[in-house]
Amino acid sequence: MFGEDTFFIEEEQTEIKGQTRTLLRKLMPYFTKFRSKIITAALLLLISTVLGLFGPILLKHAIDVDIKMGSIHGLIRTSLLYLSLQLVVYLIGYYQRIALAYVGERAAALLKQNLYNHIINLPMRFFDKNPVGRLLTRVDSDTEAIKNLFQTTAVVITQDLVLLVGMSVVMSIINYKLFLIILVLLPPFIYAFWWFQNRVRPVYLQIRRKMAEINNFVNESAQNLPVIQAFNREDYSYQKMERLSNEKYAQEYVGMKMWYRIWYLVDFGEVLGLVLVLGFGGIWALKGFVTIGTLFLFASYITRVFMPLRGLSDQLNIMQRAFASAQRIFNIFDTETEPQPVSDAKLISEIEQPKVSFQDVYFSYDKSKDWVLKDINFTIKSGEKIALVGMTGSGKTSIISLLLKFYLPQQGIISLEGNDLTKINNQVLRSRIGFVPQDIILFPGSVFDNLRLFDLNVPLGQVKQAAEQIGILKTIENFPSGFDTDLITRGVNLSVGERQLLSFARALVRNPEILILDEATSSIDPHTEHLIQEGLIKLLKDRTAIIIAHRLATIQMVDRIIVIHKGAIVEQGTHSELLKHRGHYYRLYRLQYLKQKP
Repeated sequence: MFGEDTFFIEEEQTEIKGQTRTLLRKLMPYFTKFRSKIITAALLLLISTVLGLFGPILLKHAIDVDIKMGSIHGLIRTSLLYLSLQLVVYLIGYYQRIALAYVGERAAALLKQNLYNHIINLPMRFFDKNPVGRLLTRVDSDTEAIKNLFQTTAVVITQDLVLLVGMSVVMSIINYKLFLIILVLLPPFIYAFWWFQNRVRPVYLQIRRKMAEINNFVNESAQNLPVIQAFNREDYSYQKMERLSNEKYAQEYVGMKMWYRIWYLVDFGEVLGLVLVLGFGGIWALKGFVTIGTLFLFASYITRVFMPLRGLSDQLNIMQRAFASAQRIFNIFDTETEPQPVSDAKLISEIEQPKVSFQDVYFSYDKSKDWVLKDINFTIKSGEKIALVGMTGSGKTSIISLLLKFYLPQQGIISLEGNDLTKINNQVLRSRIGFVPQDIILFPGSVFDNLRLFDLNVPLGQVKQAAEQIGILKTIENFPSGFDTDLITRGVNLSVGERQLLSFARALVRNPEILILDEATSSIDPHTEHLIQEGLIKLLKDRTAIIIAHRLATIQMVDRIIVIHKGAIVEQGTHSELLKHRGHYYRLYRLQYLKQKP
């Protein structure tokens, strides 16, 4: 059984040290799928980098040989050779970048797809603990940070390391004494990079956490804007956004200060290197120990040596951000998805007369024994229609969530025709249940796609048949483009009644044996009420149904009413039986349903 803490992704608690190698090992499969492109790009990178080392050597030759001997033809030849070399380097670099861009984009897309697929298969407990904005940050900006790690950082670091090794070899061959003087500068830089890597990643984890908080707050504010404006809470929202932005800025400022320390250390190192070369090399040149061309080559290489080091400082900054993102992404991948049992129990699709049974069921949303449902026992016969009624928070929705296996009970058994739900595959179970939630959810897309939920295997004829049975076919055909009419998010370009009837038709498309309906509580006009009730009668015909009922008309059309109070079943019976009993239902009826009578 999953525990509460299993699903809570908290970045501050993520271990920082010793993770780089593990993260790289987890990331590599996404890139090695494109091995041939990577090998091609690596070879091109190696060739262009090595060829780039010959530029200063040609310039040294021009100074020490062509200019010194006054050879115009030699100088022209060397210049043309230098120009040709640079053109080849640029051309190879272009194709190398294109190859890596292809790999980076494909790998990032694959990572994003796998992450999204993993998220939508996580148990509902995970979403109880992790807000939407945080997950959006993982799927979008965190995967982009990893793409940049490969497309830019890996290329720059590899190129810089090859340059450093190549230039070190050339300088040591031409004049090892000058090279040893420059080599003295390396230990401080190695220590500085090590210090930066260990100090900055916790900062970037904090930055990513703040980004997720901001994304989540913006998402919630946009969804609840009417409430914010109606209650004049714009100032509060602004102040909270300002606080979150300032907290993110504070962490960004700490990270930038660390990065600029490295940046200016590299700049100062370049100046110090040139001073050493010109100081010692200049004296040796005056004494005839080295040529002017050698001094020029070393000065040129000094600039090129520190350019990679400056690039490394830049890329370390990007790299730590990317590793922080990778840690957050793989924290989600490490969260277990919904268990999919393999059992010899009959598939629900083979059950001709489904019967639902709850036996001694206890359920809580967390580890505590503060039961949301306790000692729940009832059976629903095939074709029977029952209504769950009770005050808000009594546990009605929790019963439906358990039947759909959004959650698993801590105690007791829920069965379908004698088969324990834990032994039935989730997709098989849900494919035979029609679910109409209280909040009508319609997606951007056509009416046709919404009714079949983008399942290409469902033909238009099947959808039309369901719409006709519910009584909304003519309404749909009168839309501007009929079934091809595009819906805005949540179907806000339709009336309340049209959205409700579409949700009924969608449930009917798959012809489910069992129907679960969480009836809407919103106030609607009598005409819409009449349309919805007619559609509901057609939807319930010849089906086993469980309804969270809020309307008196719905209460009166069911076979049995189960009254839930504080997580327990307190009464069962028909409408008239429960009224005669004068218990919880009688009091609830007088408070909630009697006022609905005309």
